[in-house]
Amino acid sequence: MWKKPKTLDEAKKLIAGPAGVEFEKYPLKFAVPAYFGIRPQPGEPATVNSGTASLLRIGGQPYALTCSHVLEAYRERSGEGTCIFQIGNCELDPLTQLKVEDKKLDYALIGLTEAQGKEISMPDGPFDGKFFCEVSQWPPGDVMNGDFVAFGGFPGKLRQAISFDKLSFGSFSSGASRVASVGEDYVVSQFEREFWVKHGHEAEPETIRGMSGGPVFAIRHNVESGIMTYEFIGHIYQFSEDFELLYVRLVRTLTL
Repeated sequence: MWKKPKTLDEAKKLIAGPAGVEFEKYPLKFAVPAYFGIRPQPGEPATVNSGTASLLRIGGQPYALTCSHVLEAYRERSGEGTCIFQIGNCELDPLTQLKVEDKKLDYALIGLTEAQGKEISMPDGPFDGKFFCEVSQWPPGDVMNGDFVAFGGFPGKLRQAISFDKLSFGSFSSGASRVASVGEDYVVSQFEREFWVKHGHEAEPETIRGMSGGPVFAIRHNVESGIMTYEFIGHIYQFSEDFELLYVRLVRTLTL
């Protein structure tokens, strides 16, 4: 039976074990790189900007949720010439497929076709294959101070050029990060490096920039049954390097 940790020491012991490994894998099942740049050519190194997209299914429709500032950067680079945009291995025009965007709240919801969803989800990909998170309850439940969240994404510092037209995106995730503050449309999680436990083989990034748009799940615990579940609550939209604060925009702010 899973027991919610009451202290940071208890949380450290929990995520240091097998449960922590599974916690870290979970959010990456629903995360995929979102990147853009001039179409690569032999002999010309690619210059790429990247973020993360959360893969959702709302009312049966597949979507990619990312930050408005990611699309704004794409708009700016589009003026350089033939700038392409990809979510995973799927090339698309995010502006023509944009369902809803709010620059103030920093979210952009891109509608996908079923064919694009299959191309993006890559059933033979890492972490047992990415797939779409079914948002079954709307709006999601409340998040409280002291709750724990799991999140993941693809920091730019872990991105590597394999060849002129092939990139490798390293991932980073946290399986249990404590909520430090709750606002009307966001929550804040405080990073505490002394309690980080490393399970993966990739180098720990100096910064987690590039994770904007990455999925965040509240870890729910049913006291009676002892069953632990995950509930999608929002996406990463900002990271304060000075104070190591992760800002999460709550998905309930979406207006469909």
